Amino acid sequence: MVMGRHMGIRTRDERGFTLVELMIVVAVLAILAAIAIPSFFRESSKAKHQSEVTAMMGEIAVKLEQFKMESANGRYIDAPKCPGSPTPAGANFRTSCIVATSVWETLRINPPATTTYCSYEVTTGTSADAPAPTGFTMAQTATSWWFIIAECDMGNDGGTNATFMVSSIDSKQQKLNVGQ
Repeated sequence: MVMGRHMGIRTRDERGFTLVELMIVVAVLAILAAIAIPSFFRESSKAKHQSEVTAMMGEIAVKLEQFKMESANGRYIDAPKCPGSPTPAGANFRTSCIVATSVWETLRINPPATTTYCSYEVTTGTSADAPAPTGFTMAQTATSWWFIIAECDMGNDGGTNATFMVSSIDSKQQKLNVGQ
């Protein structure tokens, strides 16, 4: 206790916070962080994959159309799934797919980013083929078509993969398992 200057009255100096109050604030902040941080990383991962898929599918779509226009038979070309599975650590698409697989090299793909975290596959067909892959919709067409499938490990845990698709018939990106 501190003696006041006025008339010898003792007053208590009550500035600051008690240890209990500080501990309560720290506990509340810890609870909020435990809820918010995993959600932040999950949404950040989704955004990273979504931006990669959109850019890469755009690049592949353009190269497929160029290939059809320049080829002697006027057809699209299938490209095998590459890399073989989504890679949480990322893969260099140029070395693992373009250099290693002649079809990807033939398409002259120029990946928008050096490292890719999703795998990509191109399937083509004619009006006689049933176009839609399982889980997606695609209208029957009287011409040749293509669709691109991207598979991403959204949780970077080897669990359920998110799958994306665009096609020459409908350029709107379709999605499966993105929120899981």
